Amino acid sequence: MARHFSTHRIVCWRLSRHCNRACPFCLSTSGPRVGHPEHDPFAIANRLLELRVEKISYSGGEPFVYPLFPALVEHVRGLGMLQLVTTNGDRLSAGIPGWIRSFEYVKLSFYGSRPLHDRLMGKGNYDQQLSLAEKLITVHGVTVGANYMLSAESVPQVQAFMADMAAGGFNDVLFQTYIHNRRRHVDRRFALRDTRQTIRSLREVLSLQSERLPGGMKVHDYAQRDWFVVLDDSGRLILPTSTVDPDFVMGRVTDDLLRVAPEVTTPARDALETIWQRRHATEAIVDLG
Repeated sequence: MARHFSTHRIVCWRLSRHCNRACPFCLSTSGPRVGHPEHDPFAIANRLLELRVEKISYSGGEPFVYPLFPALVEHVRGLGMLQLVTTNGDRLSAGIPGWIRSFEYVKLSFYGSRPLHDRLMGKGNYDQQLSLAEKLITVHGVTVGANYMLSAESVPQVQAFMADMAAGGFNDVLFQTYIHNRRRHVDRRFALRDTRQTIRSLREVLSLQSERLPGGMKVHDYAQRDWFVVLDDSGRLILPTSTVDPDFVMGRVTDDLLRVAPEVTTPARDALETIWQRRHATEAIVDLG
């Protein structure tokens, strides 16, 4: 059965900037030497439930290297919130834990079709991701989707990538426009010149492929800001931007009042509801089906 890409009330939780990799294009500048957050993730999960969050999307860093991740996933499952995770797949390729079934679905990261992806992530990594997807789907009964970074280099490779996704049994593909990490030499290489034109071209290229994946295809246009709630590794709720402008900070997840605009502060629940309503009204989420 096809899964929705999100529920109405969703928060992306960047658990940590700790990662087993240090990809130059990473928006969070993650790496093996970046420490874990000091906040209590279990208390934060309880707080998210108080704020009426319905789904948590874990990212990072790499969630599967976060020491408390198994216990946190079990805790959130007990709270009744849906969970999904985006991963580079390295730890799962080494061994898939039984609690993987706690996720509504698992999203594997891709940065191009085989040649470009392997150039960025290491020879053979693309096929490693495909093999991991097969195991998750056929052995563990997990729904698997793909995250595909739209960059200046990866856009021409979309059709080849989609053929592999359809053959590999993927449920859906979420194309994400490149997010500036403010390292100029990296941004010059990967940044899209015209995000909206890229999305229009992508729609034309994929117009006949909408039935290839049961969950469909969507684009998140991160060039349009103030619509996607992210909880960062320091406990702040932010509205990120893909441009070189700074992210908008709503406040800390424990705050009673949060900002929804520079001069507008409201009770925390109302503030998140405002952003969630904005999320569903925005044109930043484009259905390619």
